[in-house]
Amino acid sequence: MGDSKIRTLLIGLDGATYDLLDQLVEEGVMPNLGKIMEEGARGILKSTIHPLTPPAWTTMTTGRTPGNHGVFDFIRVDRDGAKPSYTLATSSDVMVPTIWQIASREGLRATTLNFPVTFPAKPIDGVVIPGYVPWSYLGRAIHPRPVFKMLKEKGVFKASEMSTDWQHERKAVQGLSENQLEDWVNFHITRERRWFEILITLMEEEPSELTAVLFDGVDRIQHLCYHLIDRATRDQYDTPDAIKTRELALQYYRDVDGYVAKMIEKAGPQAQTFIVSDHGFTRSGARIFYANTWLEKNGWLDWVEGTPMDDQGRVALDENTEASTLIDWTSSKAYALSSSSNAIFIRQAKEPGAPGVQPEDYEAFRDNMIKELLALKDPATGKPVVMHVFKREDAFPGTYSDRAPDLTLMLHDYSFLSVLRADEALKDRQVPYATHHPDGIFVATGPGIDMGKRLDPLYIADVAPTALYSLGLAVPRDMEGKVSESTFSGEHREEHKLKFVDVIEEAGGNKDTSTLDAEAQAQIKERLKSLGYL
Repeated sequence: MGDSKIRTLLIGLDGATYDLLDQLVEEGVMPNLGKIMEEGARGILKSTIHPLTPPAWTTMTTGRTPGNHGVFDFIRVDRDGAKPSYTLATSSDVMVPTIWQIASREGLRATTLNFPVTFPAKPIDGVVIPGYVPWSYLGRAIHPRPVFKMLKEKGVFKASEMSTDWQHERKAVQGLSENQLEDWVNFHITRERRWFEILITLMEEEPSELTAVLFDGVDRIQHLCYHLIDRATRDQYDTPDAIKTRELALQYYRDVDGYVAKMIEKAGPQAQTFIVSDHGFTRSGARIFYANTWLEKNGWLDWVEGTPMDDQGRVALDENTEASTLIDWTSSKAYALSSSSNAIFIRQAKEPGAPGVQPEDYEAFRDNMIKELLALKDPATGKPVVMHVFKREDAFPGTYSDRAPDLTLMLHDYSFLSVLRADEALKDRQVPYATHHPDGIFVATGPGIDMGKRLDPLYIADVAPTALYSLGLAVPRDMEGKVSESTFSGEHREEHKLKFVDVIEEAGGNKDTSTLDAEAQAQIKERLKSLGYL
């Protein structure tokens, strides 16, 4: 058993939004969080330009923007071959240190559970249990390895309750009735209980000054059940099945509310707690934008002969097939590979006569595409489809900007685009769905926090330096995020002066050569497809 005292507790609620949390507090579903938000410090946490889980959480835990940490999506796109391909993003793609590494380097212990892009675990003094790793594989992914044995012996690591039916998840995104959604919500209720029990056990057996856990069921449930929870729409769904699903979803939030209170109590009176989300949430619009179909109609993409038309309102394929296999690479000049990235890539010809856009024509080609995207209107409503189009150098400036998509789209309803072929570029959505919004949450409580404070909006990169300050550590000068000094009381700031340090960062990437085998990668891709991201 360790002797460390928890100084900083970081609780991640993936996709949490004040739009729902405030309602749930008012209705008595989340009294503990309500008290914390009322008595502590609270503000909006602005996400990355494209509010997506991997780049956003990586920005939060490194204090760097995607152009400087290197993660832009669940996947890393390789454009060097004869045709584009992709692999899953891993910790090797995170090119700067995380707060877990910085804390460890400064002689503190760190525990991090269920955060994305943390496999293989980069060595730290503490515990890493990565997120987005199949549970059949997770025992081998835990750092250090003896922790897995300890958790099994304590009876809190139960793989059978952490696994899921990929076919069921995939069908859920494509559309399930409320009675079928019950299993979806129940799975996340059970799964979050496992994460809570694992964290409490580690707080007892392997305490760390920096302790963090991510509950990602918030995002999963909101994608499919937002319309059943939000009081603006829930009364429209009054069937017995809808009501039962809603009650299950509310039970999920009650459970998480209880976990938050118990984790704060377990951390002790000396700990400062930060409750954060990588982005917020909102209801999707009634239409789906088929980006590759739009590219086809503009003469910039061709499909492989026989590629079927989607007539089910999907954003990705049901089967384990990548979108890249649907595209004719002998002639296509632009393409979208994942719905999650809301991105369009432009092929640059490697030599005269090769497929793609000639390098000297690239800027004009890209500018024309931006013009056409911004001019696109939905024929059903007459309203613009695309709110913003970001060039890579504008959205993701930095050392690794060349890894970013050529264009990143922000649709007017914040929805994810579809990578499939359809008879029209815009088609009706067939089931209610909710999507990511740029405004997440930031809540702080504990000794030294300016209690009852309403903060000006923070940027997601501000969380990392703020956590380092909470730990009593100096903040690297090259972090793009800034310490949220207004979160802390004047007395605390006077007693704990903000310190900076010039740091020569460790080499980028990961020296650990561990990789997921083909079966494990396939399982993760299935999960991402089931959630509508690939």
